[in-house]
Amino acid sequence: MSSKPPFRVCVPATSANLGPGFDAIGLALDLWSRATIQSAVEFSISFKAGTYVPTNAGFENEIIRGMDRVLGGVRPNVSVQIANDIPLGKGLGASAAGAVLGIVIGAELAAESPSERTLARYAAELEGHPDNALPALLGGVVVAAMPEGEDPAYLRFDPPAGLAAVVVTPRIVLPTAAARALLPATYERRDVVFNLQRVALLAASLATGDLHALRIAVGDRIHQPYRAPLVPGFSEMLGFTMPGLLAIALSGAGPSVIAFVSGESEAIGKAMTAAFAREGIDSDVFHLGIATRGAYVEQLAPASTPG
Repeated sequence: MSSKPPFRVCVPATSANLGPGFDAIGLALDLWSRATIQSAVEFSISFKAGTYVPTNAGFENEIIRGMDRVLGGVRPNVSVQIANDIPLGKGLGASAAGAVLGIVIGAELAAESPSERTLARYAAELEGHPDNALPALLGGVVVAAMPEGEDPAYLRFDPPAGLAAVVVTPRIVLPTAAARALLPATYERRDVVFNLQRVALLAASLATGDLHALRIAVGDRIHQPYRAPLVPGFSEMLGFTMPGLLAIALSGAGPSVIAFVSGESEAIGKAMTAAFAREGIDSDVFHLGIATRGAYVEQLAPASTPG
Protein backbone atom coordinates (compact mmCIF):
# COMPACT_ATOMS: atom_id res chain seq x y z
CA MET A 1 0.00 0.00 0.00
CA SER A 2 3.00 2.33 0.43
CA SER A 3 2.93 3.04 -3.32
CA LYS A 4 -0.85 3.01 -3.52
CA PRO A 5 -2.46 6.46 -3.61
CA PRO A 6 -5.47 7.05 -1.37
CA PHE A 7 -8.86 6.00 -2.62
CA ARG A 8 -12.50 6.02 -1.56
CA VAL A 9 -15.02 3.18 -1.73
CA CYS A 10 -18.72 4.05 -1.91
CA VAL A 11 -21.50 1.52 -1.23
CA PRO A 12 -25.28 2.13 -1.38
CA ALA A 13 -27.98 1.20 1.09
CA THR A 14 -30.34 -1.55 -0.01
CA SER A 15 -33.91 -2.65 0.52
CA ALA A 16 -34.70 -6.35 0.31
CA ASN A 17 -37.69 -8.70 0.35
CA LEU A 18 -39.96 -5.94 -1.05
CA GLY A 19 -42.99 -7.90 0.10
CA PRO A 20 -42.92 -11.46 -1.29
CA GLY A 21 -39.28 -11.56 -2.44
CA PHE A 22 -38.01 -13.03 0.83
CA ASP A 23 -34.22 -13.54 0.59
CA ALA A 24 -34.54 -13.29 -3.20
CA ILE A 25 -35.12 -9.71 -4.46
CA GLY A 26 -33.46 -6.46 -3.48
CA LEU A 27 -32.54 -3.08 -4.85
CA ALA A 28 -30.00 -0.36 -4.19
CA LEU A 29 -30.99 3.03 -2.78
CA ASP A 30 -29.33 6.40 -3.26
CA LEU A 31 -28.07 6.56 0.32
CA TRP A 32 -24.40 5.81 0.88
CA SER A 33 -21.64 4.65 3.16
CA ARG A 34 -18.14 5.79 2.12
CA ALA A 35 -14.70 4.66 3.23
CA THR A 36 -11.52 6.67 2.60
CA ILE A 37 -8.37 4.54 2.62
CA GLN A 38 -4.84 5.90 3.03
CA SER A 39 -1.40 4.48 3.82
CA ALA A 40 -0.65 4.36 7.55
CA VAL A 41 1.84 3.01 10.05
CA GLU A 42 -0.66 0.35 11.11
CA PHE A 43 -4.17 -0.81 10.29
CA SER A 44 -7.05 1.19 11.80
CA ILE A 45 -10.74 1.94 11.26
CA SER A 46 -12.44 5.12 12.44
CA PHE A 47 -15.78 6.81 11.87
CA LYS A 48 -16.39 10.39 10.87
CA ALA A 49 -18.82 12.18 13.20
CA GLY A 50 -22.42 12.08 12.00
CA THR A 51 -25.92 10.86 12.72
CA TYR A 52 -25.27 7.20 11.96
CA VAL A 53 -22.00 6.47 13.74
CA PRO A 54 -22.14 2.89 15.12
CA THR A 55 -22.60 2.46 18.86
CA ASN A 56 -21.05 -1.03 18.81
CA ALA A 57 -18.42 -2.94 16.82
CA GLY A 58 -20.86 -4.63 14.44
CA PHE A 59 -20.38 -2.41 11.39
CA GLU A 60 -16.59 -2.31 11.86
CA ASN A 61 -16.51 -6.10 12.16
CA GLU A 62 -18.39 -6.48 8.87
CA ILE A 63 -15.78 -4.33 7.12
CA ILE A 64 -12.95 -6.39 8.61
CA ARG A 65 -14.65 -9.67 7.65
CA GLY A 66 -14.95 -8.45 4.07
CA MET A 67 -11.30 -7.39 3.89
CA ASP A 68 -10.17 -10.66 5.47
CA ARG A 69 -12.20 -12.70 2.97
CA VAL A 70 -10.35 -11.12 0.05
CA LEU A 71 -6.90 -10.70 1.61
CA GLY A 72 -6.75 -13.98 3.49
CA GLY A 73 -6.67 -12.35 6.92
CA VAL A 74 -3.63 -10.18 6.21
CA ARG A 75 -4.27 -6.69 7.59
CA PRO A 76 -2.68 -4.00 5.40
CA ASN A 77 -1.07 -0.91 6.91
CA VAL A 78 -3.85 1.50 6.01
CA SER A 79 -6.27 3.78 7.79
CA VAL A 80 -9.94 3.38 6.90
CA GLN A 81 -12.23 6.30 7.75
CA ILE A 82 -15.96 5.75 7.32
CA ALA A 83 -18.56 8.42 6.60
CA ASN A 84 -21.87 6.60 6.95
CA ASP A 85 -25.31 7.91 5.95
CA ILE A 86 -27.15 4.56 6.21
CA PRO A 87 -29.33 4.08 9.32
CA LEU A 88 -28.05 1.10 11.26
CA GLY A 89 -30.25 -1.84 12.21
CA LYS A 90 -33.25 -0.43 10.33
CA GLY A 91 -33.70 -2.84 7.42
CA LEU A 92 -31.64 -0.81 4.95
CA GLY A 93 -28.78 -3.24 4.44
CA ALA A 94 -26.18 -1.59 6.68
CA SER A 95 -24.50 -4.91 7.52
CA ALA A 96 -24.34 -5.78 3.81
CA ALA A 97 -22.90 -2.34 3.08
CA GLY A 98 -20.20 -2.94 5.69
CA ALA A 99 -19.30 -6.32 4.23
CA VAL A 100 -19.21 -4.95 0.68
CA LEU A 101 -17.08 -2.00 1.80
CA GLY A 102 -14.59 -4.49 3.19
CA ILE A 103 -14.68 -6.73 0.11
CA VAL A 104 -14.12 -3.84 -2.30
CA ILE A 105 -11.38 -2.33 -0.14
CA GLY A 106 -9.70 -5.73 -0.10
CA ALA A 107 -10.08 -6.10 -3.87
CA GLU A 108 -8.50 -2.70 -4.42
CA LEU A 109 -5.53 -3.61 -2.20
CA ALA A 110 -5.10 -7.17 -3.50
CA ALA A 111 -2.25 -8.05 -5.81
CA GLU A 112 -4.83 -9.34 -8.28
CA SER A 113 -8.39 -8.04 -8.10
CA PRO A 114 -11.08 -10.77 -7.96
CA SER A 115 -13.74 -10.98 -10.65
CA GLU A 116 -17.27 -9.65 -10.16
CA ARG A 117 -18.55 -13.21 -9.77
CA THR A 118 -16.01 -13.90 -7.05
CA LEU A 119 -16.88 -10.68 -5.22
CA ALA A 120 -20.57 -11.59 -5.51
CA ARG A 121 -19.87 -14.98 -3.95
CA TYR A 122 -17.91 -13.40 -1.10
CA ALA A 123 -20.67 -10.85 -0.45
CA ALA A 124 -23.44 -13.44 -0.41
CA GLU A 125 -21.42 -15.79 1.81
CA LEU A 126 -20.67 -13.09 4.36
CA GLU A 127 -24.22 -11.76 4.43
CA GLY A 128 -25.76 -15.23 4.42
CA HIS A 129 -28.25 -14.43 1.66
CA PRO A 130 -28.01 -12.46 -1.57
CA ASP A 131 -30.91 -9.99 -1.53
CA ASN A 132 -29.06 -7.19 0.32
CA ALA A 133 -25.48 -8.14 -0.53
CA LEU A 134 -25.73 -8.19 -4.32
CA PRO A 135 -27.58 -4.87 -4.85
CA ALA A 136 -25.00 -3.23 -2.56
CA LEU A 137 -22.25 -4.60 -4.79
CA LEU A 138 -23.94 -4.23 -8.18
CA GLY A 139 -26.59 -1.51 -7.86
CA GLY A 140 -29.99 -1.53 -9.52
CA VAL A 141 -32.44 -4.38 -8.93
CA VAL A 142 -31.14 -7.90 -8.29
CA VAL A 143 -33.08 -11.17 -8.36
CA ALA A 144 -30.97 -13.96 -6.91
CA ALA A 145 -30.87 -17.53 -5.68
CA MET A 146 -28.30 -19.35 -3.53
CA PRO A 147 -27.83 -22.94 -4.82
CA GLU A 148 -26.37 -25.08 -2.07
CA GLY A 149 -22.61 -25.45 -2.50
CA GLU A 150 -22.53 -23.18 -5.56
CA ASP A 151 -22.01 -19.51 -6.37
CA PRO A 152 -25.13 -17.32 -6.25
CA ALA A 153 -27.17 -17.22 -9.44
CA TYR A 154 -28.41 -13.71 -10.12
CA LEU A 155 -29.79 -11.29 -12.67
CA ARG A 156 -29.17 -7.58 -12.24
CA PHE A 157 -31.05 -4.89 -14.17
CA ASP A 158 -31.64 -1.16 -14.01
CA PRO A 159 -34.78 0.01 -12.20
CA PRO A 160 -37.74 1.28 -14.20
CA ALA A 161 -37.44 4.91 -15.27
CA GLY A 162 -39.29 7.26 -12.94
CA LEU A 163 -39.49 4.80 -10.05
CA ALA A 164 -38.41 6.28 -6.71
CA ALA A 165 -38.74 5.39 -3.05
CA VAL A 166 -39.87 6.98 0.17
CA VAL A 167 -38.32 5.23 3.15
CA VAL A 168 -39.58 6.02 6.63
CA THR A 169 -37.43 4.78 9.49
CA PRO A 170 -39.11 4.62 12.91
CA ARG A 171 -36.99 5.24 15.98
CA ILE A 172 -37.55 1.79 17.38
CA VAL A 173 -35.26 -1.23 17.58
CA LEU A 174 -36.03 -4.43 15.67
CA PRO A 175 -32.92 -6.62 15.33
CA THR A 176 -32.91 -8.79 12.21
CA ALA A 177 -32.28 -11.94 14.26
CA ALA A 178 -35.33 -11.19 16.41
CA ALA A 179 -37.43 -10.48 13.32
CA ARG A 180 -36.40 -13.81 11.77
CA ALA A 181 -37.21 -15.65 14.98
CA LEU A 182 -40.85 -14.58 14.60
CA LEU A 183 -41.32 -16.58 11.40
CA PRO A 184 -43.01 -20.00 11.47
CA ALA A 185 -41.18 -23.18 10.52
CA THR A 186 -43.94 -24.26 8.08
CA TYR A 187 -46.55 -22.54 5.92
CA GLU A 188 -49.92 -23.43 4.43
CA ARG A 189 -49.84 -24.32 0.75
CA ARG A 190 -52.25 -21.49 -0.09
CA ASP A 191 -49.87 -18.96 1.47
CA VAL A 192 -46.91 -20.36 -0.46
CA VAL A 193 -48.90 -20.16 -3.71
CA PHE A 194 -49.96 -16.60 -2.82
CA ASN A 195 -46.30 -15.60 -2.50
CA LEU A 196 -45.13 -17.49 -5.56
CA GLN A 197 -47.66 -15.65 -7.71
CA ARG A 198 -46.67 -12.27 -6.33
CA VAL A 199 -42.90 -12.70 -6.36
CA ALA A 200 -43.09 -13.69 -10.03
CA LEU A 201 -45.27 -10.65 -10.71
CA LEU A 202 -42.90 -8.40 -8.72
CA ALA A 203 -39.82 -9.53 -10.64
CA ALA A 204 -41.62 -9.17 -13.98
CA SER A 205 -42.96 -5.73 -13.05
CA LEU A 206 -39.55 -4.37 -12.06
CA ALA A 207 -37.79 -5.98 -15.02
CA THR A 208 -40.24 -4.76 -17.66
CA GLY A 209 -41.00 -1.36 -16.13
CA ASP A 210 -44.72 -2.09 -16.26
CA LEU A 211 -45.67 -0.98 -12.76
CA HIS A 212 -49.46 -1.12 -12.95
CA ALA A 213 -49.55 -4.38 -10.95
CA LEU A 214 -46.96 -3.37 -8.36
CA ARG A 215 -49.52 -2.86 -5.59
CA ILE A 216 -50.67 -6.46 -5.95
CA ALA A 217 -47.13 -7.72 -6.54
CA VAL A 218 -45.82 -6.63 -3.12
CA GLY A 219 -48.42 -8.70 -1.24
CA ASP A 220 -46.86 -11.13 1.21
CA ARG A 221 -47.88 -13.92 3.62
CA ILE A 222 -44.42 -15.28 4.45
CA HIS A 223 -42.88 -12.62 6.70
CA GLN A 224 -44.76 -9.32 6.88
CA PRO A 225 -47.83 -10.56 8.79
CA TYR A 226 -45.58 -11.94 11.52
CA ARG A 227 -43.41 -8.84 11.79
CA ALA A 228 -46.16 -6.23 11.49
CA PRO A 229 -47.07 -6.24 15.21
CA LEU A 230 -43.53 -5.08 16.00
CA VAL A 231 -43.84 -2.15 13.57
CA PRO A 232 -46.88 -0.22 14.83
CA GLY A 233 -48.41 1.82 12.01
CA PHE A 234 -47.28 -0.48 9.21
CA SER A 235 -50.62 -2.26 8.89
CA GLU A 236 -52.33 1.13 8.50
CA MET A 237 -49.85 2.11 5.77
CA LEU A 238 -50.70 -1.00 3.77
CA GLY A 239 -54.15 0.47 3.27
CA PHE A 240 -52.95 3.82 1.93
CA THR A 241 -54.15 4.97 -1.49
CA MET A 242 -53.00 8.35 -2.77
CA PRO A 243 -51.66 9.93 -5.96
CA GLY A 244 -48.19 8.73 -6.89
CA LEU A 245 -48.16 5.81 -4.44
CA LEU A 246 -47.50 2.51 -6.22
CA ALA A 247 -46.88 0.08 -3.34
CA ILE A 248 -45.75 -0.21 0.29
CA ALA A 249 -43.70 -2.95 1.98
CA LEU A 250 -41.38 -3.53 4.90
CA SER A 251 -37.78 -2.76 3.99
CA GLY A 252 -35.87 -5.95 4.71
CA ALA A 253 -36.89 -7.27 8.12
CA GLY A 254 -38.02 -3.77 9.16
CA PRO A 255 -38.65 -1.62 10.99
CA SER A 256 -38.20 0.77 8.05
CA VAL A 257 -41.09 0.92 5.60
CA ILE A 258 -40.50 1.54 1.89
CA ALA A 259 -43.04 3.10 -0.46
CA PHE A 260 -42.53 2.88 -4.21
CA VAL A 261 -43.61 6.14 -5.77
CA SER A 262 -43.92 7.87 -9.09
CA GLY A 263 -43.92 11.64 -9.21
CA GLU A 264 -44.50 13.89 -6.20
CA SER A 265 -43.85 12.04 -2.95
CA GLU A 266 -43.92 14.68 -0.20
CA ALA A 267 -47.49 13.90 0.86
CA ILE A 268 -46.74 10.17 0.93
CA GLY A 269 -43.81 10.65 3.29
CA LYS A 270 -45.91 12.87 5.55
CA ALA A 271 -48.72 10.30 5.66
CA MET A 272 -46.28 7.55 6.62
CA THR A 273 -44.64 9.57 9.38
CA ALA A 274 -48.12 10.52 10.64
CA ALA A 275 -49.05 6.82 10.87
CA PHE A 276 -46.03 6.22 13.08
CA ALA A 277 -46.81 9.35 15.09
CA ARG A 278 -50.32 8.06 15.85
CA GLU A 279 -48.59 5.11 17.51
CA GLY A 280 -46.40 7.46 19.53
CA ILE A 281 -43.30 6.74 17.38
CA ASP A 282 -40.95 9.36 15.97
CA SER A 283 -39.51 8.61 12.54
CA ASP A 284 -37.18 9.91 9.85
CA VAL A 285 -38.14 10.15 6.19
CA PHE A 286 -35.88 9.71 3.15
CA HIS A 287 -36.89 10.56 -0.41
CA LEU A 288 -34.56 8.42 -2.50
CA GLY A 289 -33.81 7.41 -6.03
CA ILE A 290 -33.14 3.78 -6.90
CA ALA A 291 -29.35 3.66 -7.29
CA THR A 292 -28.28 2.27 -10.66
CA ARG A 293 -24.68 2.22 -9.46
CA GLY A 294 -23.43 -0.24 -6.87
CA ALA A 295 -20.12 -0.21 -5.02
CA TYR A 296 -17.46 1.86 -6.78
CA VAL A 297 -13.95 3.20 -6.19
CA GLU A 298 -12.77 6.80 -6.50
CA GLN A 299 -9.04 7.43 -6.79
CA LEU A 300 -7.95 10.41 -4.67
CA ALA A 301 -5.03 12.80 -4.89
CA PRO A 302 -2.39 12.17 -2.20
CA ALA A 303 -3.24 15.45 -0.47
CA SER A 304 -6.96 14.58 -0.14
CA THR A 305 -8.36 14.56 3.37
CA PRO A 306 -10.60 11.74 4.58
CA GLY A 307 -14.36 12.21 4.42
